[in-house]
Amino acid sequence: MSEAGTPGDGPTRSRPATVGSVRRLFGGRPNELRRPADRTRRRWNIAFVLSFLIALSFGVVVTTAVWDAESRTAREAARHRHRIEATTVGAVERAVSNRSGGTSRTVAPAVWEYPAAHQHSATISVPFGTPAGRTVTIWVDDTGREAQKPSSEAQRALAAAAAGAGSFTLLALATGAVVRLRLLRVEARSRAQWEDEWEAVEPRWSGRLKREQESGDD
Repeated sequence: MSEAGTPGDGPTRSRPATVGSVRRLFGGRPNELRRPADRTRRRWNIAFVLSFLIALSFGVVVTTAVWDAESRTAREAARHRHRIEATTVGAVERAVSNRSGGTSRTVAPAVWEYPAAHQHSATISVPFGTPAGRTVTIWVDDTGREAQKPSSEAQRALAAAAAGAGSFTLLALATGAVVRLRLLRVEARSRAQWEDEWEAVEPRWSGRLKREQESGDD
């Protein structure tokens, strides 16, 4: 008496699960009513979701890269920036910035020494109402000339976030526009196909063809 084979006996031939999953993802479940245009729409919608995720990943990469670059620049600048005290020697004046926007700032003539025994004088930004003879903190470079202070962590984070958000937005908008145009073309072809098929089916479905044939027999 022979034993009945079990489902686990012997190798079974089936398509890899991964391939089947991918096909179901892009093509959906088998459906006789699904038209090629429906499958195309599904693929483009999935492509848009995937492109959104890619754009998000790209934005994160850009954010990280800008943060690293800004941090290196800040560390390098900090090596050549020095915080010292300057002394005002004149009255405070209001000056207009040359940058776009025309923002104004209060300035006053001041003197300082850096390196030791090297005296410098220039007009520096000071708080409004600063009297002559008041000490003001400034940043200078290795030669003693006034310089911009190293960027703060918050400024670097803001620059990195802005760069990442901008990259993500541009890429997402570009892919969204491409997908939108493709879907419009698919919709136009689908409507044209529906009209052609309706022209062929409508006379029989509505009975108009039969009535025309009967009236032609008279």
